Formats: sequence, structure tokens, C-alpha cells
Amino acid sequence: MRQAARRSRSLDVTHGTIWRQLLELCVPVFLSSLFQQSYSLVNTFIVGRFAGKMALAAIQATASLTDLAVGFSVGVGAGCSIVVSQYFGANDDKQVFASVHTAMGLALVGGLAISLLGICISGPMLALMGTPADIYAQSLTYVHVYMAAMVFSIVFNMGAALQRAVGDTRTPSLIVAATCLVNVTLDLVLVVWAGLGVLGAALSTACSLAVGAAVTLVILTRAQGPWRLYPRRIHIDAKLASDMLRCGLPLGLQSSAYSVSNIILQSSINSFGSNAIAAWGLACRIDSVVWLVSDALGTSVTTFAAQNFGAGNRRRMRKGLHTSLALTAAVIGGISATLFTLAAPLSGLFITDTNVTSMTTQMIAYISPFYVLYSLMDNISGTIRGTGESLRPMLLTVLGTCVFRMFWLFAFVPSHHSIDTVLTSYPVTWLLTGILIFIYYRHGHWAERSKARERAHLAGHATA
Repeated sequence: MRQAARRSRSLDVTHGTIWRQLLELCVPVFLSSLFQQSYSLVNTFIVGRFAGKMALAAIQATASLTDLAVGFSVGVGAGCSIVVSQYFGANDDKQVFASVHTAMGLALVGGLAISLLGICISGPMLALMGTPADIYAQSLTYVHVYMAAMVFSIVFNMGAALQRAVGDTRTPSLIVAATCLVNVTLDLVLVVWAGLGVLGAALSTACSLAVGAAVTLVILTRAQGPWRLYPRRIHIDAKLASDMLRCGLPLGLQSSAYSVSNIILQSSINSFGSNAIAAWGLACRIDSVVWLVSDALGTSVTTFAAQNFGAGNRRRMRKGLHTSLALTAAVIGGISATLFTLAAPLSGLFITDTNVTSMTTQMIAYISPFYVLYSLMDNISGTIRGTGESLRPMLLTVLGTCVFRMFWLFAFVPSHHSIDTVLTSYPVTWLLTGILIFIYYRHGHWAERSKARERAHLAGHATA
């Protein structure tokens, strides 16, 4: 099976030039995320131009809810991929095979559950967030369709995570590129030609996600390696599922906590009216390139760390982190400077309303100097997660970023009711979280716990 794996697009990063391998992992992940983010960008552009700012605001008002569902599922998928990466690095083809089928079983069951739950609670959640009455109906339409398609999103993202776990970052990017074309085509047909507005944008995204899930499953069933998927062999192995959820649930909960804090932040933004909602949505779309690059670097260093941890090469794992930190500082710093400089013209590309574009420019200029703080923190967390230690980084991140951000929004915004006060919550919480994560990296006992888990794994494997 290993010979077949070598003929595939997998990448073994347990030896070779570190910076080159990180880029080999990172660039396709970035392109994949870029294409995936284009779902939102295309919707934003077409809806803003052809359906108006109220429709644009309606979609943005749902972003925190959809991000909550997607973030949780992607986090769990990332945890599952860590287990697969470790087995791949250890050359344990049998466990790679079993892990892939268990992970896909979790995706199918979890996807259906999240879709049903999302449809049921989205209406009350929009009301709780204080969604303005003039956009509530359109927001509800969009989120219902999106939630119905969540099962496709989760299956696709799980499949992509499994491919990346074995070093194949190119295939997911190609699949996303194809689904992006589907999304653009359907947006033009349903929003522009048919005039369906928000409903058309929602249906376009849902269909694109369905296509992505279908293509991913087909490719996995034809893979040349121990990660080949056999639909009839999909099941949930209790022990493997436990290991995956131990890694994945903290990541899912961390993403959910981010989303909850963003829901509260969105509620604060809502209090400034529809223009502010549209501007915040536009700012989030424009600066999404930062998060795409940051997440790609974080995913790459996590995969790198997981494979090398599985191979027992911790020295190389730490060298990978140092290389990734240097790349992150240079790349994210450059992107931040570009966005700070070009915020105004970029805003004008999406919508002509001067009130919205000026507020968007203000938001981007305020936050952009601090993006690098988050990205460096995410690199360090990613390395620790690659060893299977995800609980404590999650707790520190939730405390520093989410809990303190909610405290800031509840304690300071009501008495200092301005957009600047809301936005300040980002750099303050990123700095605090970065300090906590760095202290844990230098003085925590995650390496010792990693060694203990490795010994337990080897003992269990020998017994089996």
C-alpha cells in the first residue's frame, strides 16, 4: 500500500527541506481557501451590485450563525485529520484506512445533525441577535437554505481534511476551484437573470457545496493509497472516534466560541444600523485574504507537526514551527500593509454607497495593523495541536480571545457606544491570547504529555 501511496499526490514531510515542504502544503491550502471564500465574495459582489445594500446586509447578518456551524465542523474535521496524519507519519497503513472510514462516518452523522439543528434554531437566534426588522425575513431565508446544505459542507470539508492529512493539499484546491465556477454561474443565473436576490445567492451556495461533496467522495473512492474510501466500509470505530473527538472537539468548540463571540460582536454592530452591518460584512470579505493565508500556514504547520510527531521527530517539528513563524511574519505583515493602504478603493469595488464604503475603510484601517498577532499565535497553537494536545490551547484561546472579548463588548461598548470601541476588542484580545499561548508553549508540559500519549499508543498497538 505504501508503494501505491508514493504514486499518489501525498507528501511525506518527515524528511526533506522544511521551508519548501511548508510552502508545498501551504500554497494549495491557501488557494483552496481562496476559492472557497470566493463563495462569499462572489455573493457579496453580485448581491451588492444587483440586489442592493439591504440584501447585502441580510446576508451579513447571518454570517456569525453560518460561521458557527461551519467552524465547529471544520474544527472537528481538523482534529480527525491530526489522527490520520500521525498514523501516516508512523507508516501505519491499517490505522490510516480505519481512521479515514471512521472520520467519514462521523462527518455524515454529524452533518445531518447540524443541518437539522441549524434549521430549527436559526430563526430564534436571528431574533436574539437583534437583526433589524427590515432585513429579518431575507436573513431567515438565506440561513435556512444554507443550514440545509450544511451536511454537504461538512462532508466536503472532512474529505479535504483527510486528503491534507496525508500531504495532498492540491486535490482539495482543485475541487474548490470547480465548485467556485459552479457558484459563479448559478449566481449569475439566479440572482442577476432570475432576480431571486438573497434566495438566489443561498441556492447557488447550497448547490455548489453539494457538488463539492459529491466530487470529493468520488475522488476519495479512487485514491491510490491506504486512505482510499470504500463507501460500504464507512463506519464509526469507537476507539478511533474517541481519539479523533479528543483532538477535534476542542478545535470545534474553539471555533464555536469564536463564532459566539462574533455573534455578540455582530449584535453590537447591529446597533449602529444597516449601513454599519453592510460595512462590517464588506470589511470581513475584504480582509478575508488575511485569514486565508493565516489558516493555510496554520494548517500546514499542524500537518507538518503531526506527521513528524507520528515519526518521533520532535526536533524537526520545532524547526518547522520556527520556519513557519518567519514566513508568517513576512507574508501577513505584507498583506496587512497592503490592505491598510488600499482599503478605500477596495471597498468601492463592491458597492457604490459612500456611507458604506467610508465605514468599511475605517474598519479595515483600524484592525489591519494587528493581523500578524493572531497569525503568529495560530502557528504556535497549530504545532501544539499537531501532537494531539488540543484541549489546553483551546482553553487558553477561548479565555483570552472569546471570554475577554465578550467581557469587553458587555463592559465597555454600552458606555462608550462607538464602532472604534467595538473594533478595539480585536487587537486587545489577540495580544492577550498570544501572550498566554506563548507562555504555555515555553513553560507548559505539552511535550511531556505528547510523549506519554505516544508511549500509550505504542503499547496499545503492540497489544493489538
